Amino acid sequence: MKLLKSYLSLVLAISSIFLLNSCRLKDRTKLKSHNTVEIGYVSKIDLSNIKVGYCTPSLNAPYYMVLSEEIKKNVESYGMKFLSADGQDDIAKQITAVEDMVASGVNILIVNPLDPLAMVTAVNSAVKAGIPVFTIDSGIDPTAEITSGVQADNVGNGFLIGAWMAGKAGKTDVNAAIISGKQGNPVGQMKRMGFVQGFIETQLRTLGNSNLKIVSQGWGNWTNNGGLKAMEDILVAHPEVNVLFAENDAMAMGALKTIKEAGMAGKVLIAGVDGQKEADQLIQSGEMGASALNSPGVMSKILLETIVRYLNGEKNLNKNKLTPSVLITKENVAQYYDPKALF
Repeated sequence: MKLLKSYLSLVLAISSIFLLNSCRLKDRTKLKSHNTVEIGYVSKIDLSNIKVGYCTPSLNAPYYMVLSEEIKKNVESYGMKFLSADGQDDIAKQITAVEDMVASGVNILIVNPLDPLAMVTAVNSAVKAGIPVFTIDSGIDPTAEITSGVQADNVGNGFLIGAWMAGKAGKTDVNAAIISGKQGNPVGQMKRMGFVQGFIETQLRTLGNSNLKIVSQGWGNWTNNGGLKAMEDILVAHPEVNVLFAENDAMAMGALKTIKEAGMAGKVLIAGVDGQKEADQLIQSGEMGASALNSPGVMSKILLETIVRYLNGEKNLNKNKLTPSVLITKENVAQYYDPKALF
């Protein structure tokens, strides 16, 4: 019981910080659709001589591929040159890729860290070499001397999913499974902390008790096929599962395939995170329950505006910017579904 109380206290503290920052960001950022955001900042100086390097953790998932494309598009929209490197899902290779970019003479470095601690030394070395470093998508340890970073409100998104699923479950006994991305990944940790908090808080408020029982956790490595295989293992051990939270839509869609093949379609309430257009279609058809918005387009636009403001001499930039948390369900999916979107 003491361990549970400590865990929930930690969840609440982190969630409060992230939700506060999210509210501040909402004051200046208006979502228009799935992949667009009004930011309206125009550089006062010529940036055509600036080289921006981006190091992705991998390109093994649709989200990472589209995020890289969105960053490239936004970099080039300001007239800057774009260089990229792939960490190949290996922190040692990502560190080497960052070091190679520094040696190549980039003026700005963007990193999506595979490991928030292991990347600190490489980032601080780049800063000492005179290269400002910005992070995107994943956070980094506070000892890293970054200029600024942008993330989705992962705790807030997880909270919205948990609260929605608790409302749908009502008084039904909940046998939940979680499919997580990668062990040690802070983004996944924040999503599931938010999910647990949102589910329990909603049940306590509406029922006066909580019956959330997490019977299994699988690891899907952020991919469709990984989610499929993780769900196969979960259903073999726990055929009683009736609620599934996957930490991204790709894994949720893979798990859905397994659920259908097991003859359990409609018997498991499924939610993911990202607002991927294929997931939006499944929400429209009722095959998936919900998702939460984590738009690579929105995130990259906010980051590039921040970088350009820095290059224009602005001081005191917020080190931790969050995109707004948004729940996507059948009731509002038409507002976010864009068949022409890259993701």
